[in-house]
Amino acid sequence: MTPGDLAGVIALEQQNPGPWREQQLAGEFIEAHGWQWLAKDPASHVIMGYIIGRAVVDEAEILRLAVAMARRRGGVAQALLDHAFAHLRQSGVRCCFLELRASNHAARSLYEKNGFVVTGRRRGYYRAPAEDAVVMTKSL
Repeated sequence: MTPGDLAGVIALEQQNPGPWREQQLAGEFIEAHGWQWLAKDPASHVIMGYIIGRAVVDEAEILRLAVAMARRRGGVAQALLDHAFAHLRQSGVRCCFLELRASNHAARSLYEKNGFVVTGRRRGYYRAPAEDAVVMTKSL
């Protein structure tokens, strides 16, 4: 992902509850410990999905994983996760964290399929709409 991809990422971000603002997304490009990857359609070069995270020493956190509505359940999220896990393992990361909306059962299923387990809950963490966050952890 590069700053030139920002407009497409923002458009995709708007398909999700609680979208990040442009400033938040742009800030990830200068984050010292950050990483960001895209999945683009090979023919049209349209962004199908993206993953954003950070890694410090031997721990990582997935901050955003989003897939375009029309591309969901087509393997895009899995490909992004596989790429991230390979990069993180190669970088010496031993565990990965994430949080998601308690109502996001599809994402939770994907993460559980990839070895994440529920390790906590943050009451009232999300706004618009208000909702708890489920914290998940995976050993790499």
